[in-house]
Amino acid sequence: KFGAIINVKLMYSTDGGTTYPEGNTIIASTPADNLSYSWTIPDAIGNTVKVKIIDLGDATVFDESDANFRIKGSVNLTSPNGGNTWIVGESRNITWTKNGTFANVKLEYSTNGFLDELQTVTIASSTPAADLSYPWTVPDAIGTTIKVRISDVNDNTVVDTSDTNFTIKGSLTLTSPNGTEVWIVGESRNITWTKTGTIANVKLEYSMDGGNTYPNLIIASTPGAAGSYPWTVADAIDTDIRVRVSDAADSSVYDTSNADFTIKGSLTLSAPNGGESWVVNSSHNITWTKTGTMSTVKLEYSTNGFSDELQTVTIIASTDATGTPPGSYSYSWTIPDAIS
Repeated sequence: KFGAIINVKLMYSTDGGTTYPEGNTIIASTPADNLSYSWTIPDAIGNTVKVKIIDLGDATVFDESDANFRIKGSVNLTSPNGGNTWIVGESRNITWTKNGTFANVKLEYSTNGFLDELQTVTIASSTPAADLSYPWTVPDAIGTTIKVRISDVNDNTVVDTSDTNFTIKGSLTLTSPNGTEVWIVGESRNITWTKTGTIANVKLEYSMDGGNTYPNLIIASTPGAAGSYPWTVADAIDTDIRVRVSDAADSSVYDTSNADFTIKGSLTLSAPNGGESWVVNSSHNITWTKTGTMSTVKLEYSTNGFSDELQTVTIIASTDATGTPPGSYSYSWTIPDAIS
């Protein structure tokens, strides 16, 4: 300033200085000698803003901005803001805060942290800025370098992105065996699952301790899209079996049987199997086959076709079932005096 000016008035215009309405008064009076005034920028978004300073003692003494300046809003993305892990197909809220009155925002995501705009995908071309939230069905864009960007629809310089990368993962749901099933050693059973997201291959394993550990590999890699794998049930006789399916490329994406299921062996009696006539005190071989590791078997006979357990007689309480040849076993029986 030049001269003895005591106080000044500060005003702003949103039409390039054509008008300075009283409602746009920044301060009605402030000491001229301060040569500065701290102004909290108003919500007057526009490109044709000017400020005017006026001597309170003489309104003909004034000055204004030589050219227009700009006031713009700001937006701050709050979620996802980095470090999140979101799952394909689930609904997640993209959230933000803002300063200033602007109508709509645009939402986009990138699978490479916006390093290459060719990989930028629009989530919503326009959604109300005042909502401060947008429900997003997480896309099949599995990766670890995902970012979201929010911008003013009418001014793409008003923008914010996730501070750091976040992760999108697929998911797997094991549907069978899922608990309480009884499967037999050697039979073919389908392990089945569903998935969300593009998971190329899955790994299948089983546990014999209720899911505490999974040291037993079924298959290291089988197509995830198949949703099914024919398993020849392992010789793992137990009652606390579980199966685990996992993404072959990301072991953190997995699911297991909800509860324990059972694997049992099987026995097939081959002789006597009906129609034979065996003579008292003669010697005949009782023969059988089995699947699964069973060390011993019990042999019994009934004279009424096992319709009454009271007439069941033990031939031998325990006899070896681990001999050779594998899968074919026998016991030499001296036929009792049980004519029938």
